[in-house]
Amino acid sequence: MRRFFLLSSTLVLALGCGKDDNSKNKAECHLAAINLSSCQRSTLASVQANGVWNVNVELNDGTGSAGALKLSGGSGAQILGLPVTEQQLTEDTFYMAADVVDTFGRTVRYSFTGCSATAPTKLGGTFRRCVDGELDLQGTFSGARIERNTGEAESSGLELVKALTLPRGLPKDLVVSGGYAYVPAGVEGLFVYDVRNPAEAQQVGAAKRSTDVYNDVLVKDTTLFVATQGSGLSLYSLENPAAPVFLRALADPAVDVSSLALEGNLLFAASPSPNGEVLIFDVTTAAQPKLVDRYFVEGAEPLSGEVPMDVAAVGNRLYVSNWTFGLSVSDITTPSTPKLLGRFAGGPARTAAVGTVGDRILAFTGGEDWGAHLSVLDVASPANVLQVGEFRIRPEVSIRAMTLSGTKLYVAHYQDGLRVLDVSNPSVPRQVAYYNTWRETDTGRGVSFFDGLNSVSVPGDGYVYATESSRGLLIFRETPAP
Repeated sequence: MRRFFLLSSTLVLALGCGKDDNSKNKAECHLAAINLSSCQRSTLASVQANGVWNVNVELNDGTGSAGALKLSGGSGAQILGLPVTEQQLTEDTFYMAADVVDTFGRTVRYSFTGCSATAPTKLGGTFRRCVDGELDLQGTFSGARIERNTGEAESSGLELVKALTLPRGLPKDLVVSGGYAYVPAGVEGLFVYDVRNPAEAQQVGAAKRSTDVYNDVLVKDTTLFVATQGSGLSLYSLENPAAPVFLRALADPAVDVSSLALEGNLLFAASPSPNGEVLIFDVTTAAQPKLVDRYFVEGAEPLSGEVPMDVAAVGNRLYVSNWTFGLSVSDITTPSTPKLLGRFAGGPARTAAVGTVGDRILAFTGGEDWGAHLSVLDVASPANVLQVGEFRIRPEVSIRAMTLSGTKLYVAHYQDGLRVLDVSNPSVPRQVAYYNTWRETDTGRGVSFFDGLNSVSVPGDGYVYATESSRGLLIFRETPAP
């Protein structure tokens, strides 16, 4: 089982109580307590002791997760978003540790100790977590420094038309409608951009309500739907597109909603917590949603992390990315009684795009984990989903979002930026354009595994819109091949 987010943010403090032993003062996460006798320590001399590294932790209990390290000779070094409190980076030693006091007043230490390096940018070793000095979690890790892929320039086939840094916060997603882009920014609310002339795009509005967390957005008619962490689904009027006016939040159920999808007059809201369900609304009258069903995907076990992270709907089929449960396909001919038809369990499913390419109904699904990649699925027969193709770049960088337009798939590929794939031959997706949006020197790098390009939209106006965790709203134009 993969522990989603366990090692990728400061939320780690709430995800395990550890042991409680006040009888003795142990220091099992300190360098002196770690047995390195079987390590090839001489290889550590080649390690580039700087930059941003993604790491994959495999714990001894069979679980694991991905995270990030920021190496620096100064005070800027970080582990999993936490400031480093001790480090030794020498020719035969790689050791980094971060200490933090948890909500119970205990000192929690996270430590990474190198054992061998296969290249200056590839490292393996030991991971430990201790509570008040006593070992709590342990396992191994592998790490890779994030650099541009060999042989790639900044871009090919894509031109950056405009970049707009958010006033504050980190962009989570976006929707482009009627010449305006709406960008949710977590706790900082919503930012509105006039993109009627993309080259002169500018921020024209903002909206924020209380301390809610804004995750995703969709537009129907003159209503903006906002997926939030605190109040589930919030509604805004777009009578004036530049100045959204809050209408109300659907307080029942007040759940965490991470993603939205619209198909006809049905709105689907993926809610990973607290219950692990998909909310289905009738939005025939957009400003007056009616809850049709609270759908729990049959067979998924939310307590084991099998929860809906993303949704897509096409025709009478609902596609749910259920993290470790995979991509499920359900019949929504009768929206009040969805029925599971089949699923693809090829790895953690975080996002999906669905459509018809040629005469085939295809689902493109991507993970958000170490080793995750794009899988191309034939879903014409949901009871027998067939993988017909795949696209991989490198295991240390994963996928956050994608959208299908005709025979092109646009992929928000975190540190690998924007990737445009020709999927006219689904068995062999072919990259036809890319833009490396991630730059190591940008503010905020090295905090999380989930860093870089995180959403993409192709509204049909000749431009490609995307959001990037540090760079904000980015607008691209495809350019002819040389």
